Amino acid sequence: MTAIELRHTTPAMVQNLSDEDLLRLIAEGSNTGMEEMVKRYQKPIYRFLMRFLDSSEDAEQTTLNVLVRAWEYAPRFQHRSKVSTWLYRIAFNMARDLFERRKGRPQQIPLLEQTNLGSAGVRDAESEALQRMEMDEKYQHLQCALKQLNETDRLLIILYYFEESSYEEMEAISGFSYKVLKTRLSRARQRLRAVLEPSS
Repeated sequence: MTAIELRHTTPAMVQNLSDEDLLRLIAEGSNTGMEEMVKRYQKPIYRFLMRFLDSSEDAEQTTLNVLVRAWEYAPRFQHRSKVSTWLYRIAFNMARDLFERRKGRPQQIPLLEQTNLGSAGVRDAESEALQRMEMDEKYQHLQCALKQLNETDRLLIILYYFEESSYEEMEAISGFSYKVLKTRLSRARQRLRAVLEPSS
């Protein structure tokens, strides 16, 4: 769509825009466009960050920060990659920065040791579903294994297996070339297998 066409986009039309046109609309300062972006990407980004950070509080706050950053930087987007890839790259960079800050913080209580989670107040259906998944034994086992990997290995495993990202998307998010990416992913798989096997 041209800039003029985007300016005359009605709220009903916004949901049918491509991600690229939606970001162009946001770059024009459209609140409606940003609301649609939140609808599309708030949940996927939260799930990604939840697996990466293993903290619902940190994942929620970082998701908000990612969307705010997208709003601020929409006019600078070069359209050289998919919008989704760009958002995940922002999410990864913010998560990595948070890891650095976490090093000076006391260790949080693992999800597996938390009790009476259902008493934390009224939650929507999505939060309850995520909570049930998090408390599932297999999920917890895998999450504990992921926590033992370094940041890069964890990122590649999550992108490849959970997000089902293509190699092209993984290159853009991680910043690795295809050759390096293949090697790093192979090593990440080996390290994850080594962590999982002793207790399997």
